[in-house]
Amino acid sequence: MDSQLYHAPCAFAVLELDGRIIEGNKMLGEYTGQATDDLAQKHMSSLLTLPSRLYFQTYFMPVLSSQGRVDEMYLTLKTQGEPLPVLINAQQRDGQIECVLVKMKTRDDFENELIRSKRNVEKVLENTDQAYTELQNLINELEGKREEITAANARLENLAMIDPLTNLKNRRFFEDAVQSFIQWADTKKFEFTFVILDIDHFKRVNDQFGHPVGDQVLQELSWKLEQEIREGDVLARLGGEEFVILLANVGPEKAHKVAERIRANVETHMWSHTPVTISIGLTGYQEGDQRKDLFLRADQALYYSKQNGRNQVTVIPGKQ
Repeated sequence: MDSQLYHAPCAFAVLELDGRIIEGNKMLGEYTGQATDDLAQKHMSSLLTLPSRLYFQTYFMPVLSSQGRVDEMYLTLKTQGEPLPVLINAQQRDGQIECVLVKMKTRDDFENELIRSKRNVEKVLENTDQAYTELQNLINELEGKREEITAANARLENLAMIDPLTNLKNRRFFEDAVQSFIQWADTKKFEFTFVILDIDHFKRVNDQFGHPVGDQVLQELSWKLEQEIREGDVLARLGGEEFVILLANVGPEKAHKVAERIRANVETHMWSHTPVTISIGLTGYQEGDQRKDLFLRADQALYYSKQNGRNQVTVIPGKQ
């Protein structure tokens, strides 16, 4: 789990399709009063009060199974103290369930106060303009709270797709993008090329200058790569010193020229700390390719570039 997601201000959990927890973030542990390592393999329903457990089994899981997502469902977590109301949003993705849980005690208090205030206003100022005005203000305030929660969910979802060091898209986003490109290629005669690149001898940079400088090199290369691609291409940090690019509407032959230009521009770039070079491997999509096929061929091409001296581009056009 990414560090930013682990320390997010909302609870986050990844479940098996049967509801067992694969991993949860720090806030989920704080909500439930359990260590995050202890949550693994527990069933999500075991964290809930009895009424919420029944609701989870009879509504949450069936709706998720049939629709692929559940939006804004109220459940109550067991804690070491008072039960904790939460709002849960969930979706199925890549054979797993991703859940975001937002603590709702503040909102529950606000809604209870809203109900009490509404009754008082209706009793004392019924059928008056003042009653209508105060009630409308309360409704507007509640709507504002709902919009805040929606915005927080959107920020959390975006956070889960961003590499915190470089601000590029991360592996999770890239894998979804590859799948979308494959679907377009199969239905719309759309061609694309999968490119993977790696900084040569990056360990030497870290060993000689320290990890802070290594991080700055990664950031500077990220900025440089963003200047090299077009709108419609996809750039992401795969992890460590590896980056990946999807070149849209470009076949392997043209992609080879693009990759060679990128390699040369990186080599001649005026680096802030220490010069680096990159090795590149690429492959074109062929009908019937799965995501893993593209990863394997591009990675094999990158391996050839490394073995043959680095600072070069290797192309594996398609299936061997």
